[in-house]
Amino acid sequence: MTRRTSFSLGALFSLVIVSFLTIFLVQSGIGIYLRLRSELAGIQQKGEYFMQTADLLLKKQIERREHGLKAIVGGVSEACDDERDVLLAAIIDGNRITHVLKGWLPVGMVLPDQLLTDDWAVGDLVDVYGRNLFTCVRRVMGLKVFAAIRLDLNELDAYGDHSLLPVISDGLGKILWMGTSPVSPELSSHLSARGFIYQKRAGEEGWLNVLSHQGTRVMLRQEPLRYGLTFTAVYPLYPLLLSAASSLGVAGVMFVTALAIILLLWLVWQKGVLGSISQIAGLADEMSSRLSQIDARDPLRGAEVLFSVTRHFTELKTTFVKETNHLIRDLRGLFEVMLRQQEELTAFNQETEAMNQELEQVNNRLRNREGLWERTLDFSRAFARSQDVNTAISSTLDTIMGDLNAFGILISSVEADRFRLVAWSGYAEGLTQFTIEKTGIAATDAISSRSPIWIEDVRAHPTAYPVHPMVRSELLIPLFQAGEEEGVLEIAFDRPMRKDPFLIETLIPVASFLGGLVHGEKMRREVKASYAYLAEKLQFVTGLYHDETEAHIARIGKYCSLLAKEIGRDNMEQEDIELFARLHDIGKLRIPYGILIKPGPLTPGEFEQIKLHPRWGAEILGDAGWLRMARNICMTHHEKWDGSGYPLGLRGEEIPWEGRVATIADIYDALRSSRSYKPSLSHREAMHIMLVGDGRVQPEHFDPFVLTTFERISDQFAEIFAANSDERDTLDYVPPPM
Repeated sequence: MTRRTSFSLGALFSLVIVSFLTIFLVQSGIGIYLRLRSELAGIQQKGEYFMQTADLLLKKQIERREHGLKAIVGGVSEACDDERDVLLAAIIDGNRITHVLKGWLPVGMVLPDQLLTDDWAVGDLVDVYGRNLFTCVRRVMGLKVFAAIRLDLNELDAYGDHSLLPVISDGLGKILWMGTSPVSPELSSHLSARGFIYQKRAGEEGWLNVLSHQGTRVMLRQEPLRYGLTFTAVYPLYPLLLSAASSLGVAGVMFVTALAIILLLWLVWQKGVLGSISQIAGLADEMSSRLSQIDARDPLRGAEVLFSVTRHFTELKTTFVKETNHLIRDLRGLFEVMLRQQEELTAFNQETEAMNQELEQVNNRLRNREGLWERTLDFSRAFARSQDVNTAISSTLDTIMGDLNAFGILISSVEADRFRLVAWSGYAEGLTQFTIEKTGIAATDAISSRSPIWIEDVRAHPTAYPVHPMVRSELLIPLFQAGEEEGVLEIAFDRPMRKDPFLIETLIPVASFLGGLVHGEKMRREVKASYAYLAEKLQFVTGLYHDETEAHIARIGKYCSLLAKEIGRDNMEQEDIELFARLHDIGKLRIPYGILIKPGPLTPGEFEQIKLHPRWGAEILGDAGWLRMARNICMTHHEKWDGSGYPLGLRGEEIPWEGRVATIADIYDALRSSRSYKPSLSHREAMHIMLVGDGRVQPEHFDPFVLTTFERISDQFAEIFAANSDERDTLDYVPPPM
């Protein structure tokens, strides 16, 4: 059976209207284009005539000014306009002015090359009224003369009242003269107020369609004039288009009439015939779309779709076609049967969905537990590599807080009969450092029972001690290491929370890891305190062994701590450098005593021994990881920013930051202090040497950023020196004879 080709009458009407409109628009566009070309050709002809006129007027004015220049050079005062418009005249030798004949330029001034042209050109020189001058170098009576003149462009006013807007500008687009145009006085006022005009780019030729800063489209054509000037012919685009379109009036009336007839026929079709057909077609499309949305996995959605389709069949208006009405009744009955069956399926699927959701929640909690344990293991590995206890604790607390959606989480360590806050995460605006007694609080009960305590309502619990007023429930997990109590992990919630054994079971391994970190932090603080005591004793021994006083060594620590703070290092780094900087010269314990106290210059061999003390200091300190800063200070406090230091000859940022800080502190205090081979200097003298140099000490030896910071806070260095000095640090102290 042969299938017949069909088409829509609505589409046919649309095609006729579009074709008719396309033909009219193409014809109109061609007519407007040809009219525009004709209009622009006429405007261009007027512009070329004006350019010729302007070129002749400018040439005549230049000739008169050159006559005035000759009169000035020859010493003949004619008191004429031509001479008055020569504002500058000077005899030059090369680029330098040797004699000023007229104007304000000083003798000896070197003129820039761009002003010394062989032909007159508009330049950057302006007169007292801000008008650009024309400059040139001329041979007058055998002399090389530089001159600057002004031209009276207002003579062009008599030729500037055209249908176009003529503009003369310099090479940068600054408007030097502009005529008037009755076509667009607003555009004239805008350009006059702005003072600049568009400059065409390389490759742009002929008429250009540009958007003015006034917001209107203009046609613009630019051509070069004499003396570095540019002529621009400007014409507003909209009046030009209006003039071109005015010729299409008759064709437009015919088009509108024909279009109105076609639209009338289209309206008759829409209301009289197409309404019934579209009603049936729309119903079929909606039915197809709705049925495609039914998904067996979403019974509720399926029931909603079936109900909506059935309702639309009920609301469908009756047509004048019997077969269509019969089809609608049959489809309505079919969907009512399907709707009843879908409601039964929905009830069954809701029960199944509830079971699936419960299983999914259990599965999600298991996945969250696995993820938390895996991240804790990653933190443990990272800690093993870096030994950074604080970072490991903070990262773990942040992870727990995010996974549990807790209000806050903290760790407190047991220290004697008190709890001390070690770290926290959350708690809205945060917490302040605190210590509390162990007696009579729930945290102590958790440690005593060696088991977690879940407090569902902190307000009703007799021994609860909430650290923030928004806490409503909390979980307290005791922390142990090798059987010894270390502290308590507290997870706080800002909402009531019922006891969750699954959550407690999840956090027990994490708490074990945190207990080890808290124990390690305690040990680190104890070892650091011991090392601080050792540093004080070594400081005392170092002071006895050579002529650096204990006060000098103490000041070095204070200087370094202050500088570290000012360059943005954190509190722990400030504390560490204050301790370890005092050991910077510990390696001198291996240098023979006679060399250290020698009052005169050292021999090359003796100085080579002195240069070994940084390495010896690092060897004395050993390889402990937490003493890295102390070793860096010993090894690099004699390195210099320009690479001229020792023992490694490091340069720039190859030197650790603590070495760059210690270098400035050590040299400043050495200059201020008395030695067996030199007297002490004042603060002013020491600052001059470090900032200006004296041959041995140069500013290039120091990190520029650290040196700038040191200069800014140098008064505080002087205060530290004054507050931590003994008699050997005074300006009038004389070392005893050796």
